[in-house]
Amino acid sequence: MHDNNMVEAIDSFIHKATAEFKAPNMNINGVLVTDKNGLVLANEDVKNDCSGPIALLSDMASTLFERPAIVCLENGDQKLIIREAGKTVFSIYTETTRR
Repeated sequence: MHDNNMVEAIDSFIHKATAEFKAPNMNINGVLVTDKNGLVLANEDVKNDCSGPIALLSDMASTLFERPAIVCLENGDQKLIIREAGKTVFSIYTETTRR
């Protein structure tokens, strides 16, 4: 029963984050949730093959900064925000929209 509660909580977070995210000229394109080893816990519109590198980036950033470190990768109009939360790593893919 504990596992079902965790799955429901993660799914609820993903739906809430994508539905309620409000930023001028920015959209969420996907959300990926992994454990610290890169095992996918939840996914919405993101390839699963990037889960290992995301968990590794989060761990490496935490060796440079105090936990939880936030990693932000940018490329043109796209941005990836990675944050560790306990034993989980959340990554949010965003894209800047033009007016």
